[in-house]
Amino acid sequence: MQVYKALQNIQEYLFKNPIGKDMVNSFQKYKYRGIDQVIQTFSKPLYENKILTVVQPDLRVSTKIMEDGRTTLTRVVGTLRFICTEDGSHVDRSYVGHSKSQQGKDLESARSFAYRNALLETFCVPFEEIVEPELEGVDKEAPSEDGDTSESFLADFESELKKAKNIEEKTAILKRFDKAAELEGNKELRVQLNLRFQKASK
Repeated sequence: MQVYKALQNIQEYLFKNPIGKDMVNSFQKYKYRGIDQVIQTFSKPLYENKILTVVQPDLRVSTKIMEDGRTTLTRVVGTLRFICTEDGSHVDRSYVGHSKSQQGKDLESARSFAYRNALLETFCVPFEEIVEPELEGVDKEAPSEDGDTSESFLADFESELKKAKNIEEKTAILKRFDKAAELEGNKELRVQLNLRFQKASK
């Protein structure tokens, strides 16, 4: 399977050509890696090693209107496939992202967030000072609605568990949602996921 050699080549390229913090936040005066910069850095080694990235048909998209009536929150959960065009071999990994917007850009940002995370985690690129697409140019001290989004996330999780036909499907659902919570760095949410999984599995 040539995909493994190709992915190794890409990781070696990134080790020799690390993604620098070349962008500057004009509001808080710090340097960071922008999402466009991250994706552009990957484009060259992916092309040279004949790797295509394809979001699989299992993609699920959920959108809700926040309490202010103006902001929408979109969450995407699915699978990103790295395909080697040399022999068709492939590797799958989680594709998870979410974003809020008042201009209807939350779906686009959520997908960008998910794609960026899949790339960085697959090739072990540090996440330090990477600005999320929905936060670029936004004051990071703005009020947070994490509590509300967590409840929505847990409600989506319980809804999918109810549709599962057996323990194997429930376990797969848990793994997807747990990965999303892990990417957000939300330990309490991960605890809640496991508690609700255990309750639903009795």
